[in-house]
This record gives sequence, structure tokens and C-alpha cells, in this order.
Amino acid sequence: MSALKIKKGTSRHSAYDLRDPNSDVIETHTLAVVVDNEAGVLARVIGLFSGRGYNIESLTVAEIDHTGHRSRITVVTTGTPAVIEQIKAQLGRIVPVHEGHDLTVEG
Repeated sequence: MSALKIKKGTSRHSAYDLRDPNSDVIETHTLAVVVDNEAGVLARVIGLFSGRGYNIESLTVAEIDHTGHRSRITVVTTGTPAVIEQIKAQLGRIVPVHEGHDLTVEG
């Protein structure tokens, strides 16, 4: 299932408006999730994106609490508002995720 509708022979980074007027607008969102800093957590989060065909524009991981062994994974992704909501809901169901924020909305 692809959220992007691209005309044949064009790229996503075209100077022309390629959006289908009958579909939702594709938006870029920055999502940050706080997770346990343990083996396999990054693979689970990234597996959510790759398994459903969601694109990752940018990815950053940094430890935020040395004593609590927690890290923040920041992902920039694109999709319709419905796809972004689905990604956020699915991220919240991954076991080692403690909290998630849509930095595009929350600032």
C-alpha cells in the first residue's frame, strides 16, 4: 500500500504539483519516541516502517538517560494524515516504547 501517488515518469521532488486532487495531502512529520536502550529496539521500530512500506526520510538515535538506559529515536517520515496517525498508534504498541511525540504538531 503506497501513500504516494506519483505520475509515471516524474519524481517526488518535481517542481510541479503532482498531488491527486482527490487524495489527502502528503505531509512531512518528525516523530520522536523514547525507548529502552537495549538490543533489538531500533530494529523493531524500523521494522514497523519497512514492513508497512513507510519511507524514512531521516533517522537519529541518541541516549538521553545513562542511568535509566533510555534513548530517543527521531524519525522524519511522510504520509497522509491518516498514515501519520497510524504510524503513531503502531509506535505506541511496541513494547519498549515509553512515550512518543509528533514534534511537527507539538513543536
